[in-house]
Amino acid sequence: MSRLDYKTASAYVLISCLAFFLIFYHLGDRLMWGDELTTALLAVNINKFGLPKVSDEKNVITYIGEEIDADKYGNWIWSPWLAEYLAAASFKLFGQSTAAARMPFAIIGFLSVALIAFAAYRIYGSHEIALMSMLFLAASEAFVLHARQCRYYSLVIFAAIVLILGVCLLLKGRRAGGITLLATALTIQFYTNYIVVAGSLAALFILAVVVYKRYDKLWRSVAAVLLIFTLTAMPWILYARVWRQAGQAGKENIAEKVVYYLWEMNFHIIALVIFMVPLIYMLVRPQDKPGMRQPSDDIETFLWILIPSVIATVSFAPGVFLRYLLALFPAAFISQSAILNKYFGSKIVRYALVLILCLTNYAAYYPLYPIRLLDPSNAPFLIHSPALPLATLIRETYTPYTDRLEDVTSFLRREGADGQSAFIADSGMPLIFYNGMKIINAQNLKLNELKELPEWIFSKSVSVLSTRPPLYPTKETAHLYEKIPARVHTSRKHGSIPEPDMHESFTSKDMEELLLFRKKPPDISIQTAVQK
Repeated sequence: MSRLDYKTASAYVLISCLAFFLIFYHLGDRLMWGDELTTALLAVNINKFGLPKVSDEKNVITYIGEEIDADKYGNWIWSPWLAEYLAAASFKLFGQSTAAARMPFAIIGFLSVALIAFAAYRIYGSHEIALMSMLFLAASEAFVLHARQCRYYSLVIFAAIVLILGVCLLLKGRRAGGITLLATALTIQFYTNYIVVAGSLAALFILAVVVYKRYDKLWRSVAAVLLIFTLTAMPWILYARVWRQAGQAGKENIAEKVVYYLWEMNFHIIALVIFMVPLIYMLVRPQDKPGMRQPSDDIETFLWILIPSVIATVSFAPGVFLRYLLALFPAAFISQSAILNKYFGSKIVRYALVLILCLTNYAAYYPLYPIRLLDPSNAPFLIHSPALPLATLIRETYTPYTDRLEDVTSFLRREGADGQSAFIADSGMPLIFYNGMKIINAQNLKLNELKELPEWIFSKSVSVLSTRPPLYPTKETAHLYEKIPARVHTSRKHGSIPEPDMHESFTSKDMEELLLFRKKPPDISIQTAVQK
C-alpha cells in the first residue's frame, strides 16, 4: 500500500473539486429533455398518488402505448421505479424544479468519483492508480453529461463500482461482504435498467469459471449472490411481466452494433490503443515462468471480462445508445489507469499520456486516421474529429444556455395559463412539466375529432424531431384562432441529451420563427363568427 502524503491528498481534493464543479454548477440551467421528463413526471405522480401513475388525470405518459407501458391499474411498468422514487424524494425536499429533479443523481455521480478511487486503491494498493481512475471518470465528457441528468444513469455507474468492490472482497476472502456488495450492485442495476445487468451477470459467471480452482467455495458464494439477486428481482419480473419486453431484443444486426459500440467507446470513454499495450507486451516479451497469481490479478481479469460482456449483452437490446455502456465505465477507467502504471515506467511519459487522454481525443482519433482516409464515405468515421472535450465541457458548464424549448416555455408563462390545452405533434412533456398544460397529441387525434378546441396549436414540435407536416387550424376553425409568431433559437431538438455526438454545448446564435395559434377570447370569436 502506498503512503498518503500531502501532495497525494491535495490531488484527491483537486480532482474532487473538478468533479463537483462539472457535476453541480448550473445543474438546473438547461430544461430537461424527453427521457428526463419521463422520470420527472412519474416522480410528480408518485408524490400525488403514491405510485408512478402514467396519468395525472389530465395527461398520459407513454412511449409505445398504455397497454404496454402501464399495467391495468395505470402504473408505469416499462422500467423499474428506483430512479423515479429518488426524484420524487428530491421534489419533496427541494420543490418541483429542474435542479431538484437532477440533484439526487448528481450526488450519486459525485459519490461515484470518490468510490472509484477507493475501489482502485483496494485492488492495487496504489494511490497513483486510484488518482488516475478518479481523474479519468471526473474528466469524462460522457460521464459528466450523464451524471447531470434526471435519469438512472449515475445509479448504473455507482452500482458498477460496488460490483467491482464486491468481487474484490470476495476474492480477498471476505465472503460475507463480497456477497452483500455483489447482490446489492446487481439489484441496483436491475431496478434502474435491467438491460445493463445482463453484462454484469455474464462477467461474474465467466470469472467464476476461470478462477474457481484458486478460491475455496467460490461457486457457493456466486450461487448465493445469484439466489439473493433472483429473490430481489423476481417481484418486479412477475409484476411487470418482463418477458413481454424481451421479445424486442435481438432483432437488429448484432455485429454492426458491437462495432458501433467499440467505435463510440474509443472516442468517448477510453482510447482502445492503450488497451493494445498489454497485448503487444505479451507478444514481445512473453513470460516463460509466470509468478504466483494474486487476488488483484484475478480482479483485474474481472475488469477485462466485464468490458466485452457489457458490450456483447447490450448489443441485443433494442436501439443503439451510449448510455447502455455506462456499466463498463468504472472497469474501463481502472483498467486504463493500471495499464499506464504498469507498462509505462517513466513518470513523465505516464503523466503526459494521462493529460492527453483527459484533455483530448487525440489518442482515439489519430491511430484510426488511416481508416478515415481509406473510407471517407463511412458515416461513423465522419462524426468525430480532433477535439478538446474537457475544455469544451468546462466552458459549457459555466456558460448559460438557452434553446427553443426554453423560449417557448417562457413565452407560454407570459401569454398562457396553467391548465390550458395545446395541440402538438408529440407528447409535449416539457409543456406538461414546465407550463402545467394539457397536451393533445396530434399523432393520436385529429383536430376535427376533438370535442373541445385547444387554447393553443403548435405548427411544429419544439422538442422532438418529427417528419409530420405543420399543424394548422382547420378551415372551419381558422376564424377562431389568431396567429402568434414566436422568435426561438434554432437549437437542436433534444439538445440536452447526454449522448456526446448529439449534445448541444452552447446556445445557438441563430433565431427562427415558430408559428403558434392561440384561441381568441370568447367575445371576439363570437363577434367574428356573427360578422361572417
